[in-house]
Amino acid sequence: MNREPMSHDDVIELASGYVLGALEPAEEAAVRDHLATCSLPHAEFEELGGVVAAMLEDVELVEPPAALRDRIMDAARADLAARASRGPASVATPVAGPEPTPAPPTAFPSAAAREVRRAARTSRLDWALRIAAVIAVVAIGAWGLGLQRQLDAANRFNQSVASVLDAAARPGAQAVILTPAEGKQGRGIAAVAPDGTVTMALRDLPTQTGTQVYTAWMIVGKNAPVSVGDFTVDANGIASVTTRPEPAPPGAIIALTLEPNAGNTAPKGEIYATGVAPGAAGATG
Repeated sequence: MNREPMSHDDVIELASGYVLGALEPAEEAAVRDHLATCSLPHAEFEELGGVVAAMLEDVELVEPPAALRDRIMDAARADLAARASRGPASVATPVAGPEPTPAPPTAFPSAAAREVRRAARTSRLDWALRIAAVIAVVAIGAWGLGLQRQLDAANRFNQSVASVLDAAARPGAQAVILTPAEGKQGRGIAAVAPDGTVTMALRDLPTQTGTQVYTAWMIVGKNAPVSVGDFTVDANGIASVTTRPEPAPPGAIIALTLEPNAGNTAPKGEIYATGVAPGAAGATG
């Protein structure tokens, strides 16, 4: 069965519903047919489509809370039920007279019929726009949540730095700068106590997977590296670490490796960051 072609004005009227996916299948197909054959410009489709895309661009969508979703659906059902109970727009009853001649099949719909159609479209478009607004609100919430996560990560690192500065302020302690190994990432600051305990604030380390852990090593001269503790980083690559005591004479190297498992007595993984201990008063070695 052939569909009645839509006019240019009708298609413009349905542009918002089309880009939001709010049209009935037959209407959507009729709009597509018109766009495929119409020689007139339809810039409104690109503009409206761009708005929808911009709402979701670079945004991590999150599932709205169940209570919010239920309230939206309840409101939608109540609205549709209220509209159904009112029925279509009323039309004045004509006075008695001759039976009107039926309109030919090709005639345009009556003004009343067009108004009913327009009201139905408006109802669907209204809810489509409400849904789009909810998507936008949830998206903005996700964006805000992302900012909050960044702020939380920054606060955690700042707290770690505060611990390092507190340790470095104690008598005999010295500060160490940890820098990334060549081709790697990960940096931080550390404080070496007189007994060789190292307090570190680390960031930008890749997150470990499976059984992987980071291990801090103390390397003195040509001696074999000595493990002073395993640790993990959070999802933002941040860690606050205090190692076991180990002699750290001037020139001792603090190295961080990513190991395949915990408890290794010799490095198996690659070095991600290093720093040189300046030595601490009373350290042995």
